[in-house]
Amino acid sequence: MFRLSPHIEFENYPEYLTSGQQTYIKKKIIHPGEIITAEISIAATKYFKNRLYNKMLFKFCEGKNIIGYGTIIAILNEDLKIVENEKTDNNLNLYPNDIIDKIKTIYKGLGTDTKVIAEIQELINLEKQLRSPRIIRSMIHLFTNERIDRKKVFEMAKGDWRDIIFSAEYDDKNNRIRDFNNQFGKEEIKTNS
Repeated sequence: MFRLSPHIEFENYPEYLTSGQQTYIKKKIIHPGEIITAEISIAATKYFKNRLYNKMLFKFCEGKNIIGYGTIIAILNEDLKIVENEKTDNNLNLYPNDIIDKIKTIYKGLGTDTKVIAEIQELINLEKQLRSPRIIRSMIHLFTNERIDRKKVFEMAKGDWRDIIFSAEYDDKNNRIRDFNNQFGKEEIKTNS
């Protein structure tokens, strides 16, 4: 019988799966539903350099089947630990909850929510100037409400992020009608007209 080796998918890096050796602490056999402590040596240390942190969630999969979930409780390889002062600005899952919630609400039914999250995650890892929640909310607004292709929005953002904010927050008469400094659902600006 052919059996796939389990792979690990970290919560904010679904685009990159890794595998590794798993050693169960004080257990030899694990049964479904059990909670255990394990030491895991991941294979992709170069890719995950400065990207992991305590309390980060992950899942074990065999092919398409999820066989378990985990939470990092300690990182023994110092190279894998995220740099503390960059922790919140390059990890989309640590941004305000409304951002991930909006993506999941819009794209979950299409089955592309994890793809969109991965695309934005990759963009903010590469482009430091785009790490503002305001810019990310503006991009999400443009490719959902304005129906502009995501790749075009990403290219616009790389060119000049101010174009993204202007396109998302202003109407065609140059009136500011939204403020994406505020969370989704609270971005509309009330006018006294």
